[in-house]
Amino acid sequence: MKNAIITIKDRHLQDGEELTAELTTSGSFELTKKGCTVIYKETDEEMTDCITRLDVEGAQRVAMTRTGKFNTEMIIEKGSRHTCFYSTPFGELIMGIYGMSVECNMSENGGTLSFTYTLDFNNTPASENQLHITVAEKE
Repeated sequence: MKNAIITIKDRHLQDGEELTAELTTSGSFELTKKGCTVIYKETDEEMTDCITRLDVEGAQRVAMTRTGKFNTEMIIEKGSRHTCFYSTPFGELIMGIYGMSVECNMSENGGTLSFTYTLDFNNTPASENQLHITVAEKE
């Protein structure tokens, strides 16, 4: 694993309203046989002490695992819907995730990762989400 500076641009479209956020944090990354792995610590106050791990398989699939106060494993797979349990301090939710796109352009020095997906609760659409992640090797 290489140390990195990671910038995450997050866009949510929910109930016709667009919300955006940007986070820069430290983390690590490595290239794998199937794609890459990116790991970072969440810095949002609500997500304090959460670690997010992204295991990317080419331009098809991202497994997003979050541990800490919020625990989940979300599978974002282009053209497929998966369900996951999302554990929060307030209880558990069952979510559906439909992967719309996955793009991975990583090298040994870093790169970019983007993916778009929708979330639903009990088959009721909740939001469309897009993450654009930039990874730069920390020297």
